Amino acid sequence: MCYNLYEFVNKNMKNSKPEKHFTSSALIIDDNKILLVHHKKLGTWLYPGGHVENMETPDEALIREVKEETGLDIEIVSEKDGNLADLETDVSVLHNPYTILCELVGDHYHNDIVYLCRISSESNCDLKHSEVESHGIKFFGLDELEDIKLFPNFRRLLLKILSE
Repeated sequence: MCYNLYEFVNKNMKNSKPEKHFTSSALIIDDNKILLVHHKKLGTWLYPGGHVENMETPDEALIREVKEETGLDIEIVSEKDGNLADLETDVSVLHNPYTILCELVGDHYHNDIVYLCRISSESNCDLKHSEVESHGIKFFGLDELEDIKLFPNFRRLLLKILSE
C-alpha cells in the first residue's frame, strides 16, 4: 500500500503521540495547611486525585479519589453557576477548577483538573492513606514545603495557594 508523504507523516504522528487522560486533583486546605500524599510510583509528595472514569464527572471522580486515598469526605469550594443547569434537557453544572494542567506522567499525559477543597463538616477527619498508592499522608504548612520532595511547578502552585 502506498501513502503520499502527508498521509505517511500524519499516520505516524498519530501513532507516536502519547495518550491524554483526564484526572481530577484536590487542593485540600485546612488551618492554612495543605494535605499531600507521598506517591509510591513517583516518589514525591502530591495532592490526592486520580483518573476520571468513563461514567463519572470530574467532580465525582475527585470526591471518590480523595475518599479512597485519604478516607476524607470533602467539599469542592470553587464556584459553579447553577443558573446554567437545565433539568429538562439533562444539563448539570460542574465546579470551576482552580487550574487545569497538562502533565506528562510516564508514557501518557494527565489533563489534570485541579480544585480547591475543604474537609466536609460531616467527615470523620480520620486520615488514612492508601498503602497501595502512597507511603504516607500529611498536612504541610508553608514553612514545611522547602524540606520535602516536590516537582518544581507543583512547589510553585503550593506556595501560591498557601500565600493567598
